[in-house]
Amino acid sequence: MKKFTRLQRILLVANIVLLVFGCLMMGLRQNTLSNIGYSAWTYIKYGLIDYPVTSVTNMFSDFANLWHAYDDNQYLNEQLAQQRSYKTLYEEQRNRNQELEELIELNGTLDEATTISASVLARDTDAWDQTVTISAGSTQGVEENMIVCTSQGAVGLVESVQTATSTVRLLTSDTLINDIAISIALDDGTNVEGVLESYDPDAHAYRISLFDNDASVTQGQEVSTSGRGGNYPSGIYVGSILDVETNDSALISTIYVSPVSNIGSFNYVLVIGSGTIS
Repeated sequence: MKKFTRLQRILLVANIVLLVFGCLMMGLRQNTLSNIGYSAWTYIKYGLIDYPVTSVTNMFSDFANLWHAYDDNQYLNEQLAQQRSYKTLYEEQRNRNQELEELIELNGTLDEATTISASVLARDTDAWDQTVTISAGSTQGVEENMIVCTSQGAVGLVESVQTATSTVRLLTSDTLINDIAISIALDDGTNVEGVLESYDPDAHAYRISLFDNDASVTQGQEVSTSGRGGNYPSGIYVGSILDVETNDSALISTIYVSPVSNIGSFNYVLVIGSGTIS
């Protein structure tokens, strides 16, 4: 068998190496072209189909989420409004209950007096400080000139009586149906008496004249009914002294007394008279 010369062996090896290298290059080239083609198609498909479809889908999804968020917002706002309403109703009912409890306590201190419980039925907004209508009348034993009290003290006198209702003239009215006899306890253990004559809207206080102009009364002292000349007992709180007005002789001419704190707004009252209901 003829043997290859050294040169022939070198050339054969070189050709084999070149052939293998060429095959590898062709494979790599085809793979690269294939990748390039795949990438181009991927970009075209993504730009013309996938991205628009995804964008539209996301838009509808975002709109749906936004609509749900709006509905949730509306629901939460309604719930919040209801909570505020419940809180207001709760506070109103709590205040009414407290008012009733205080009125019951006041009623418990008037064993020898006529006491008739009633609620406020009407109070004219145009005459808020003039009159109120209450839910008790002649059937319940209400009589004219009985004194009407809230849980804090006296607020008016019964002006007229119907079968099941009565009209109360408030002490803040422009004209009282009757003077109210009052008494002030002095520091020396004695009392000074007088009459509540009118209400001064500028001073926001009752005008009271004392029978003893030389009496020693001071700001802050409590004023109550004396029980003289009226159809109601003594000791019912009227207010506290706000100011004392004297004349040139340093004698008391008028004292000003602030009304009870809740005279501007109350729901329940006690109608109080002397003696017991027959």
